[in-house]
Amino acid sequence: MTQKSHNPFSTARLEYPTEQKPHYDRYARTGVGSSAQVDKTPFPRMIDLWWAGLSVSVRKGLEPVDIGKGKTTFFIPGSIFDSDPWRIQVLQLVALRLKGDPEILLNPPEIITLANGLAAAGIPDIVEMLTSGDEEPIWNLSNATEKLLSE
Repeated sequence: MTQKSHNPFSTARLEYPTEQKPHYDRYARTGVGSSAQVDKTPFPRMIDLWWAGLSVSVRKGLEPVDIGKGKTTFFIPGSIFDSDPWRIQVLQLVALRLKGDPEILLNPPEIITLANGLAAAGIPDIVEMLTSGDEEPIWNLSNATEKLLSE
């Protein structure tokens, strides 16, 4: 029998600054008005674009954006992590690394606030990666990711 992981983020709200909505709509195939062409719209789901933003922020050591200061767009509940429980552990490890205090693990809402802020901080870099170059967005992203990982 398969064991189900506990998801402390199941009722959390994953969101992004509303001014980033055009990027989610353009580059995530589940976005409103998005294209179904993988080369132009490389992220299958909004969560995948959000995760990419978070990942780039962590890689580059960016500070999280305080998205509580402006208008935000809710796009999915934290129950999305039920299908990818490894993401729960990554979020916890990122929060532990950034806060340096294991007490953070007892505060899932604070971890999600941090994750939303990190994702928001990384989205401009992701958009830059998608649009910089002479190729379709997916190839520009691939080339920029290879360069980022080799730095």
